[in-house]
Amino acid sequence: MHPLIETFSKIEVFKKLKISQIERLVKNREIIFRRYERGELIKGRGEKINEVMVLMSGKVRGEMNDFNGKNLVVEEIKAPNFLAVNISFSREAILPVDIVSEERCEVAYLKKEKIFELASENIDFLKALVEFLGSKFYFISQKLWFITLNSLKEKILIYLASKYSGGEVVVLDKSIEQLSQLFGSTRPALSRAFSLLESEGIIRKEGNKIYILDKDVIDFYV
Repeated sequence: MHPLIETFSKIEVFKKLKISQIERLVKNREIIFRRYERGELIKGRGEKINEVMVLMSGKVRGEMNDFNGKNLVVEEIKAPNFLAVNISFSREAILPVDIVSEERCEVAYLKKEKIFELASENIDFLKALVEFLGSKFYFISQKLWFITLNSLKEKILIYLASKYSGGEVVVLDKSIEQLSQLFGSTRPALSRAFSLLESEGIIRKEGNKIYILDKDVIDFYV
C-alpha cells in the first residue's frame, strides 16, 4: 500500500472510505502536500481557511497570544489528524489561533468540495465526519471550562489527576514553561501555585517528579 494511502486510512474519519476512494485522491493529485520545519507558522490567526488540512506527520500546536504577550496553548495535535477542520466548515472559516509546528511535519491540503463529494458517496464517512466535528466542539467547551472557571491551583490538580495512576509519583511530561502556556498563566505564577500546593501538604515537587502526599485531594479531581 502507498505510504500516503496508509496514513490517510489511519485517521478515524477516513477509515470509513474505501481504499479505492483514498487511492483516487492521491493518484489524481487532488491533494497538495507541504512540509514545515520546527517552529514554523503553518497558518496564522485571522487567516481564512479555504481547504481541509490533514497533518500527515509530525506534531503541531494551536496557540493564542494576548496583548500582554502571554501565550496559551489551546491544543497539541499529533499526526495523523485533521487540523482546524471545524473551522474549515464554519460559515466565516476564520482561524482563531496560530498553528505552529512543534517538529518537522507535513500537511495535506484538500478542497472542501472534495470532502463534500466523498460524504455524498459514503454515508459512513459523513457520519464519522459529523461525529468528529461534534467531538471537537466538546473538546473546545472543556478547554474553555478548564481555562476560565478554575483557579491556577485547581488547574494543576486537574492536570495531575489526569496523569495519576494510583502510585505515589506523577512524572510531568512538560516543562514549567509548557505547562504555563497550557494553563494560560505566567511561569512565575505557576511556580508559586506549585509552592502553595507544597505548603498545604498536598504534593512535593522534585524536578519533574510530583510526589502525591494527599491522595484524597487528587482523587477528588479524577
